[in-house]
This record gives sequence, C-alpha cells and structure tokens, in this order.
Amino acid sequence: MTTIVCPYCFTSDRASRLAYRCLMARTGVRGAAPCASEPDGRWAAFTGAPAGGPAAQRGPCFDAPRGLRTGRGRAPCPACGVGTPVRVCRNCHNDLPSDYCDQSSRIIALIGPKSAGKSTYVTVLAHELRNRVGREFNAALASMGSATQQRYRVMEDDLYHRLLLPGPTQPAAMRFNDPLIFRLSTPRHGVGGLRGLRGLRGLRGLRDGSRHTALVFFDAAGEDLASAEAMDRYTAYLAAADGVILLVDPLQLRTVREQLPELAGQLPPVETAPEQIAADLAAQLRGRRRGEGKGKVTTPLAVAITKSDVLRAWLPHGSALGRPAVRTGALDDSDRIAVDQDARALLDEWDGGVLYRQLDRDFAEFSLFCLSALGSPPPAESPSDAPKAGPRPLRVEDPLLWLLGRRGLLPVRTARKGT
Repeated sequence: MTTIVCPYCFTSDRASRLAYRCLMARTGVRGAAPCASEPDGRWAAFTGAPAGGPAAQRGPCFDAPRGLRTGRGRAPCPACGVGTPVRVCRNCHNDLPSDYCDQSSRIIALIGPKSAGKSTYVTVLAHELRNRVGREFNAALASMGSATQQRYRVMEDDLYHRLLLPGPTQPAAMRFNDPLIFRLSTPRHGVGGLRGLRGLRGLRGLRDGSRHTALVFFDAAGEDLASAEAMDRYTAYLAAADGVILLVDPLQLRTVREQLPELAGQLPPVETAPEQIAADLAAQLRGRRRGEGKGKVTTPLAVAITKSDVLRAWLPHGSALGRPAVRTGALDDSDRIAVDQDARALLDEWDGGVLYRQLDRDFAEFSLFCLSALGSPPPAESPSDAPKAGPRPLRVEDPLLWLLGRRGLLPVRTARKGT
C-alpha cells in the first residue's frame, strides 16, 4: 500500500486514507446546491493565517470513501455529490498536487547559511535538470501543482532573463515557506539498453521500465540555523528527508576571507560556522531517531562548498573541482571520489579539517562536493544582479545526483577497488 509524506508538514500517511476537498462547483449533481466555503482552522493554524479571515475560508474536507481503496481518482462530496480529485493532508489540511500521491517521493532537505545562496542554487539546479542534465540521462523534470509552477516560473525568469538574484528566504517566524515540488521521470534501462557504454562493470541502479519520483525541496532560511533552538522548527522536515544537501559558503571561513582582499567590501557578514550547523543538524536527526542512539546519523549528507568560481586560485592544475563532470548516461563514482578528496584538501588548507572531522564523527555516510551556481561573482557595482553573461553553472547537480544514485534512481558506475 502506497505511503506518502506530506511535502508541507512531513507527516506520513497511507494514500488511501488522505482526505478530499470539495470543489464547490455548480453541476446540479443530485440536485443539490454547491457547497459553501467554511473556516479551515487546521490549515490556518499551520500556515499562520488568521483563523477568522477570508484566506481561511476553503472548500469543505471529507474522508475518503471506503470503496475508493487505491486512494486515486475522484471522490464524490457527500454533501453535494460533485466529484473532486483534490487530496488533502489530514494533519495540516494543505492541498496536495493532483499526481503527488501516484508515485514515490524523495524529500531533499536543503540547508545552509543565508549567504550560501540556497534559492539561487535551487533555481539553477532545476533549470539544469530540465535541460543539460535531463539530456544526459534522458530524464524529464516538471513542476507539480500550480504553486510550484507559478513560483518557479518567476524564479527562473528573474534569474535567467532579468538577471536578478532571488531575495533572501523569509524566516519561519515571519511566514510559512512553501516547498518546491517537482516530478522527475527517469528511464529504467536494462544493461542491454546501454550497450554503447564502455566499462559497464559495476553499474548499479539499472532496471527495465520507467520511473516517476516526486522531488520536494524545502528551503530553510539562514536565520533559522543560527542556533539549535531555531533549527528545531525544521525537525520534522529534516527527519523526513531521504537526503540532506548542506551548502557551505567558503566566504564564511576566516582563512578564505583574509586571502581575498579584493572582495573586502563585498564579503557577507559572518554567520553560524558550518561545523556548528552540521553538529546541530546531527543532533536534530538523532532526536528523531534517524541515527543509532548516540551513534552516527544514517541520513546521507551531501556537503557542497559553493561559489567555487572565487576559489580558482586555490585549485591545483587539473583538479576535479575546476572541470565539469563527464557522463555517458551513468554517474561515475570515481569522479565523485576525486571531487571529495580535492574538497577535503581545500578544507585542510582553510580550517585544518575541522568541518570534515565533525562530519566524520556525526554522519555514517557523507560526501563533499564543490560547485558554482552562477559561474562567476555578481557585478561588484550591483551585488543583487546575476553576472551579465547569465548563470554558467559548474557541477551544480552533483550533490543531488549522488543522493538519487544511492536510491537507485540513476545508474552508477562504481569505482574500482583501489581508486
């Protein structure tokens, strides 16, 4: 039986038990008058909307009929008889995208300080998945639900056409932050369908058929990571995640700041240290039983050093961090290992390895990445604008692809022993 995780409150429920919301449509079914809107106190309490205000007036909710065992299709409203496809989370009463319950979901937690550029990262990541990366894997990415469609359309248009960087995410104490929900469609190739590839030994995640997966990205505001107490707002979100991407802004590190005097007037304010964010994250996950007691947390963690475009002076000639990944329909795990090792060498130089030693103590599985969402810094005279050439990302997709490959959603060419 299909179990889904609500992309808003992150509670689990069987798809067949989700509630429905009446469309309040005029169809004359059973000769009944259309239902009137009514206060939805549970939805208002979750979103922070005034319980007695007009925003809280919504279509009536009703339980799924017993005969509708699969939890799919339309269900007739018991009051007016009009069929509705709108599914509702029983805990928070948020409406779910129409096809969200029809496939498995992967919740990707995205955290990092305000200066790491999380909104920019997600905008560029989705653009790459729909275009270049989609072509590499014969995959397709589509927005799910009108809220994500409208929001992402504005984000993409602002960044790629108007060359405007996204504004900062509002803290949870100020407003409810909607997630971005996408449908990722990938082929399940059998090995016979990849005969053109060389070196197929060690490929994982290859199956026949096709697969659709819902990807949920929830952007936590940087201010909400300032302390363990503030991060507690996101405990349910973090605990439900299939994988976490932690963005690390290198301009937060003292050694890096000191060696970039030309950026003295453009450096972001110093925020919570990345090793402290990682430690607080591990504490939250342990509290929700995603670890082994006091042992290491089992949720896989992708740690991505951002803004690699300003780090070129630190990169040795031929470093994997300075070149794009070469893929022929599968992920190359030896390339990921090379990136991880080069990133560790950078951290050794910057902070003596404080961050990755903390990660090694807290997480059973993590990997380091290094990426640039824009390809070059914003103009010095206009820091809220994207570079004039537009985004030219480098390795922006690597953390997510690693997490998807671990779940068998993408084929992986495993590294040979001794690599």
